[in-house]
Amino acid sequence: MHRLITTLAILWLLGLTCVPIAAQDMQRGLRNYQDVMAGRKKLEQLSPAERQEVLTIFRRLQSSREESGRSRECRDARRQAGEAADELACYARQLQMCAEARDYSDDCASAFQAVRNAHDDYESAVSDVESYCN
Repeated sequence: MHRLITTLAILWLLGLTCVPIAAQDMQRGLRNYQDVMAGRKKLEQLSPAERQEVLTIFRRLQSSREESGRSRECRDARRQAGEAADELACYARQLQMCAEARDYSDDCASAFQAVRNAHDDYESAVSDVESYCN
């Protein structure tokens, strides 16, 4: 279990969590998550998309365990803040990759604007958490 958590954390840090997952892929993700947890599969055997799905399932399960006992408004605010945080992190990684590419014909302005917009959404979501959860 510890190795799974470590591997999932590494995937998150590598920026493999930016891609939204379709509903049909969540079913595959759930099956893969169960297989990984049961030892029938290893994360290394899965494609990047499948690992992303497993990571999403894992994070949702962790989040649901942490949210029990909170008001519905608080749970909703925390869920939205988590989504906003994921989006901000994704756009920040894209901005970082743009800068690291050293493509001097691209000043990364669109990537920077995406970070600004995502930060505004995140700031608002954090404020909602403070309002509903305190």
